[in-house]
Amino acid sequence: MRRGASSLLIGLLLAPVAIAGTANQVRKDAFRLLNEGVAAYNRGAFRDAIPPLTQAAALSLNSFRAHYFLGLALAGDRRYADAVESYKIALDLDPNHLQANVAMGDAWLAQGDADEGNPYYARALKLRAEYAPALDGLGRVAQAQADDDKAIAMFTRAIASDKGYAQAYMDLGDLYLRQNRLDDAIKLLIEAVSVRPDYTPALDRLASAYAQLGFSNEAVATIRKAIDLEPKNPEHRATLGDVLMRMGVMAGAEAAFKEAIVIDPGQPRARAGLAEIERRRGAFDAAFANLDTALADPRIDHRQKTALTAQRAAIAAELERASALESRGGSTEATLADRLALAELEANRGHWDRAADLLGAASLADADRELLAFYLFRAGRFREAHATYADLAAAGKRADLEVNDGASLARLGDDEQAKRAYERALAIDPDQPQARLYRANSLLRLGDNAAAAEAYRAFLAAHPSGDSAEQVKRVLAQLAP
Repeated sequence: MRRGASSLLIGLLLAPVAIAGTANQVRKDAFRLLNEGVAAYNRGAFRDAIPPLTQAAALSLNSFRAHYFLGLALAGDRRYADAVESYKIALDLDPNHLQANVAMGDAWLAQGDADEGNPYYARALKLRAEYAPALDGLGRVAQAQADDDKAIAMFTRAIASDKGYAQAYMDLGDLYLRQNRLDDAIKLLIEAVSVRPDYTPALDRLASAYAQLGFSNEAVATIRKAIDLEPKNPEHRATLGDVLMRMGVMAGAEAAFKEAIVIDPGQPRARAGLAEIERRRGAFDAAFANLDTALADPRIDHRQKTALTAQRAAIAAELERASALESRGGSTEATLADRLALAELEANRGHWDRAADLLGAASLADADRELLAFYLFRAGRFREAHATYADLAAAGKRADLEVNDGASLARLGDDEQAKRAYERALAIDPDQPQARLYRANSLLRLGDNAAAAEAYRAFLAAHPSGDSAEQVKRVLAQLAP
């Protein structure tokens, strides 16, 4: 056995492979299996790719491509520790292979071990100076170590080194999204898709970014394109579920999450999404079952495990609190504090009507009436919300209350009165951003396009970045190109 061969190779030798009778037939079988596995990998069907690639590697022990693509397929299936073992064999066969060194670094980094991954990116750079994938890898190492400045520098170098390397645009865009540099992030993610239209990870991130900005149609269209390109990749269906849940389309989100777990039963984002849907229903056992399934998956990485464990603990705390409150909330002995706490729980589940009804029968202080008005608004009971906000605004002389009253009036279709509410808010606080933006929206709906364009430009001058700024830029591009 070649020095450096790992336990994975031993496993391959023991794998149940139908060995053909002649060396020539063995070579043919290995070649066929390798091609099958590579084709499945290229389709994004990572789990389907693993068996033929495992057999190809066992039949052809010195085949670099068999071990390398097996590592890629294992990594695609989130089996990063197994991928490392396969890459070790591939690098033993060809230590100077650039992509294999980067892939090894990626597999270590996916396991949360930046220190183990770093040398492989550095080795690739020694083999080829300014090699974009290696620079990008070092950027992701820096990001994992919370050094954003170094990460930005590395991603920028990667883009400068290879203008067609889509992942560097995507990774820098991801970093900018986390920093709330939304304009820069969207441009980079669009550039990633532009230089490589079939690069599904960038399509996936771009869909998430669109959803964050409230561009629902663009988000759904973009992630569906990724699904069309890689129908067997569960990540894209999990992202579709996240997008639809953000939009409030819960039935569609649930269907997308379930499609993801048909492909990968332990898919952590899909399981987390289903757990959240069950939590909102009050089906706590089902929520726990989804999270426990994901946590039991041996492929789960440290970051995912931490997030799912925190989600489970939060649901357990809510269950305990809800059980105590619900036992008192329906009794004649329920206090106002009980009603407020139970209403908060119902609101957290998205049951806005129930939350409003719990408070509507109580005698409330102004602060709690604001909460009632919010619940009424979220429940779609805009006339009741308007009545409450208008009363509070008249007494409190606060800009935010006038804005909320205007939003309620706008939902009732009374844009003229909504505009006046926003103008009252601006008389109290001339810099109130929502009042500026919503007044512009009212002007647009009232058909005063020139005044709306002027108001939007004034908003952008005062607030040039952020979610709302991106939306305003799109409106202005259509309104006054």
